[in-house]
Amino acid sequence: MCGIAGLVDRSGLAAPELLSAMLDQIYHRGPDGEGSFVCPEQSFAVGMRRLSIVDLQSGDQPIWNETYDVGIVFNGEIYNYKELTCRLEERGHVFRTRSDTEVLVHLYEEYGRYMVQHLRGMFAFCVFDLRSRTLFLARDHFGQKPLYYTKQEGKFAFASEISALRAVPWVDFTIDHEAFLDYTCWLSLPPPRTHYRKILKLSPGCWAQLSLDSCELKISRYWQFGQGLAVDLLDERAAISQLDTVLGQSISMHLRADVPVGVLLSSGLDSFAILNYAQEIVRGSISTFSVGFDSSDSELNGAALVAGQSKSQHHALKLNERQFADNLDRVLRHLGEPIGDPACFAVLLLCELARNHVKVLLSGEGSDELFAGYEGRYLGAMSTLDRSETLRVLARVLPSASSPWESSRWQRLLARVHSSSGQEFVNLRSEGFPGDVRQPRGHSKDQRSMLFSRSAEISEQMFRHYPDRLSSLLAFDMEWQLPESLLQKADKMSMGASVELRAPFLDVEVAGIAARIPSELKLPRSGPGKRVLRHLLKQRFPDRYVPQVKKGFPIPLREWMTGPLREQVEDELFSSRSAVLDHLDSKLLRKAWHDLLNGWGGVGVFYSLWLYEKWIKEQQRRASADAPKSAVATAR
Repeated sequence: MCGIAGLVDRSGLAAPELLSAMLDQIYHRGPDGEGSFVCPEQSFAVGMRRLSIVDLQSGDQPIWNETYDVGIVFNGEIYNYKELTCRLEERGHVFRTRSDTEVLVHLYEEYGRYMVQHLRGMFAFCVFDLRSRTLFLARDHFGQKPLYYTKQEGKFAFASEISALRAVPWVDFTIDHEAFLDYTCWLSLPPPRTHYRKILKLSPGCWAQLSLDSCELKISRYWQFGQGLAVDLLDERAAISQLDTVLGQSISMHLRADVPVGVLLSSGLDSFAILNYAQEIVRGSISTFSVGFDSSDSELNGAALVAGQSKSQHHALKLNERQFADNLDRVLRHLGEPIGDPACFAVLLLCELARNHVKVLLSGEGSDELFAGYEGRYLGAMSTLDRSETLRVLARVLPSASSPWESSRWQRLLARVHSSSGQEFVNLRSEGFPGDVRQPRGHSKDQRSMLFSRSAEISEQMFRHYPDRLSSLLAFDMEWQLPESLLQKADKMSMGASVELRAPFLDVEVAGIAARIPSELKLPRSGPGKRVLRHLLKQRFPDRYVPQVKKGFPIPLREWMTGPLREQVEDELFSSRSAVLDHLDSKLLRKAWHDLLNGWGGVGVFYSLWLYEKWIKEQQRRASADAPKSAVATAR
């Protein structure tokens, strides 16, 4: 586990100094060591910061093939590296280390870019092929590891975090104010977009190849959830049996490490599964870590119950509103751009606590998207989409509408008639503004119309039609919410604490089984969700209490932001200094805040706006600080 960075500059700008500065920005991702390779002949430099997890003595990067003409820098873990090592050694490859990184070099030699089809793991890496004068970059199937890049004529740079790109003087950090509109509606940005116009994310399940001669960049997708798999596990007993096998295998592989491993424990089904499987595998006590708050629905009591019956070495952290507010700047620094998930601070502080005991944590990310854990969201969306299908037969005879977010009932009906099911679901997935269609909150009419067009674009880009509706909804969440919100939080906050976070459910073999299970075995129309996983755990651990109700992660955000933090929030969002007010309808926004104070409307969007306000102020401070430097450079 580490952070990687690199740049290509055919003008020959001082690469070693710039690379060193890039790596300094991501020191927290790898405080155990640093490695780099500078190639003036081919005008590129790559490097990494290392968090030592596997092969502590000889796993330093870059790592090369036998002839030193193919090398790699790598962020992540390849969990099936032992099996791959044996296979490659049988084919004549010679290994110098016991690290999972070296497997990637030899896989590239053997299979080229199709190497990714052999991997079970989380990764973002760059292979530098001196023979073909190319860089080959890839991001893992689910997007567990981030990879940012920017390109202009003759120049290219990439890094695990946006902050590393700030060390490169030619990188354009112009803010994309149009992205703000997406953010206020969906609270995160669909890939490959970021809040900077010229900086992009490599999408999950994609690879990229860069020619060092022409700086031409080609990007392709190598994996999509469920692609090429038949829904053939129709019998629940067969589905349970096969899921039991692959999930146990995945958790066993995720436990591979030369350092202590613990479990992030909530009161839910997913961490219960990971902890109980893990205890069978290691046959000893495991450290567990939980976080919660002073509220009636806190996860702490349920987590303590699971920990008690498993006899783990349990550590609990209770947080309050002051810790929440005091850590927002740190959260932003690690995120690099706003993402509207208020749980970030809790993950960061919990990982810092865990770092005193372990270096690796297992977590339950991905289970909800694979096995339909968000039952209320999916059942509600399917019911709405089913009703809309009966109306779409009228699309040929009725006029179009500009937006589904209008006060006119007739306009809203027309919007439903003329929307595809994918576009309607994108609109249903709005967690921020516009809010209630009968009472728009922060956007002007023109902005609501623009968002309607954007939802059509996003649907075209990301929504895929499966044989049944639930599978389409799950796949959509795996394309967007999972990698660009939940996994960004998991990666950036854990790495901010120099801890590796692993997600055993996010394994290609587990996902393959999930794709083969019919939707009715995941989420019956009467609920609850994750039926097949729930039934597996009841059979597998009959003497344990299996958690029943999904609670999410209940943060008392409304209580905090409308109570002890109200003055601070209002000062930053609604004062004359507010940048957010420049981009939204200030009257509607103030009314929405007033409604929130009176108990109506969602609080999540106001957290997201508060975070954005802090971020935009930091961008303004950076621009002011950089202006004198630019003036001096121009004068010279």
